[in-house]
Amino acid sequence: MYACLAFAPKAEGHTVVVWKSEVPDINGLSEEEYAHLMAVVFRIRSVLMKAYETDKVYMAYLDEARHVHWHLFPRASGGEMGFSLLNQPSGELTDLSRIPQLQALLAG
Repeated sequence: MYACLAFAPKAEGHTVVVWKSEVPDINGLSEEEYAHLMAVVFRIRSVLMKAYETDKVYMAYLDEARHVHWHLFPRASGGEMGFSLLNQPSGELTDLSRIPQLQALLAG
């Protein structure tokens, strides 16, 4: 499993947590694999909350890639809320300056 900032983010800090092996749907995971995936998603969520100074991170399991992965969206104060966030045009990942902070928080 790995996590990375989204290449076409819907919000600042939009992160994708991806299951490495080829599993087209979350129902294909065992209970143990699912528990591990969700523990990682929870950890990444906590890191995003600290890094982006927010108390809310939206989580979405979308099936558009036919591969198990979660999208995490830190919600900025005054930013888009709920499903309207997904209707926003995608941006482009150009600012990588937060990566060292994210790595440090994840390691800590």
